[in-house]
Amino acid sequence: MISLGILDRSSPVPLHEQLAHGLRAAVLSGRVAAGEAVPSTRALAADVGVARGTVVAAYEILAGEGYLLTRPGGTTVVADVVPRAATRPAEAPAAAAPRPATLDLRPGRPGTTGLADAAWRSAWRRASAIDPDDDVDEASGSRALRAEIARHLGRTRGLDVSPGDVIVTAGTSDALLLSLLALPDGGDRRRLRVGVEDPGYPRVRMILRRLGIDAVPVPVRLGAGLDLDALESRSGLAAIVVTPNHHYPLGSRLDAEDRARLLAWAARENVVVIEDDYDSEFPHGRAPLPPLHLLDPARVVLVGSLSKVLTPALRCGWTVATGVVGERLRAARDDLDLPVSLVQQQALARYLADGALARHTARRRREYRHRRRLLLEAFGAVPGVELAATDGGLHAVALLPGREADSERAVVDALATRGITVAALSEYAVGGEEPSPGGARAEIVPAGIVFGYAHPSTVQLWDAVGELIAVLAAHARPGA
Repeated sequence: MISLGILDRSSPVPLHEQLAHGLRAAVLSGRVAAGEAVPSTRALAADVGVARGTVVAAYEILAGEGYLLTRPGGTTVVADVVPRAATRPAEAPAAAAPRPATLDLRPGRPGTTGLADAAWRSAWRRASAIDPDDDVDEASGSRALRAEIARHLGRTRGLDVSPGDVIVTAGTSDALLLSLLALPDGGDRRRLRVGVEDPGYPRVRMILRRLGIDAVPVPVRLGAGLDLDALESRSGLAAIVVTPNHHYPLGSRLDAEDRARLLAWAARENVVVIEDDYDSEFPHGRAPLPPLHLLDPARVVLVGSLSKVLTPALRCGWTVATGVVGERLRAARDDLDLPVSLVQQQALARYLADGALARHTARRRREYRHRRRLLLEAFGAVPGVELAATDGGLHAVALLPGREADSERAVVDALATRGITVAALSEYAVGGEEPSPGGARAEIVPAGIVFGYAHPSTVQLWDAVGELIAVLAAHARPGA
């Protein structure tokens, strides 16, 4: 029996989180050693007088944080996370300070520890146990996977999607490329102009540049989303790429009224809306609004992927489009052919059909919400630093006082010397913005850093948070 402290059943903190806290403390204090097996969920539930599901949820949190490891045979053991003190002879000469190990906190990567569980292995085993198809029947993708994606979007996003409207892609970048290639260009692609969020996803601008399409920046306002006044002043756009549920990276979102206004503008101007619904699976503290595609399926191309839920290494995503836009997308996919292995698609179709993706997402959602709460508590005591983009997703933005690029670069460089890699918020801004109405320049992107909190173990993250706070607090002080 491991001493986990007393459970306070009158506390607003859920019992599974109290259990996780108690076992985490036991590990960090050394009362439970690395490699030691923890009690089975049934045994611990009986010992502390809670439901087995409560213990399962606590173990899931700790496994996601990196404190517990599941080994073949079902045994769960304590991970080796407590650093041991190094010893050396007293007479040995002092060694040079080791270069700190690099912890990459740049955004975009989910936690992958524990992904290859029994359900994952079963799906891939079954997919690889049958003879592969002799060729690709449909460039749009496996019928089984498209049907499961349609069902997944119906359950999670409230969409009534036909599998025939789904096209399987090699992740978000391929989906965006396909959507842009499907735009009517009148025979001259160089005349195309596409609106992009500023700040926004740099990959969109890279793809546009490769295609020779002009990127037209539209400002995103912190806390308010896309600047629709600025958007309505732009003319001649063939499309606009938006992340309305959780603007990347600032975390703002368009409310219902602004969504209706955006779509009304797109209808007047005959503009295709490409909606990147990249992390709606992880709302924190607020319900996600319905996708734009639900409001205008004939004009909106919905782009999604498994990158934030599972891993970007899968390179598997989709587009959903109907009507003339959908026909152009399918024609472009036919020309380029299917870029995702059918064996992988069969495995993923089984994984979704078994309900494994839904269970995995629920576990990750609990874990990320726990980490978000820890971040908010830690940064709440740092004067002069505001934490943004925390209402959803896998990353946060630490905003610095003022807009000085020098202070932003100083913070990024100071963290790099401590072995922590983050992104400067200015890296997401579009260079050379168009003038806004009246000749004034569009809103300047605030100074800050962008960092992800999903990928590292909680032990690694918490060490890094201490360094982040120390550096940010130093640079936020007047005169720093």
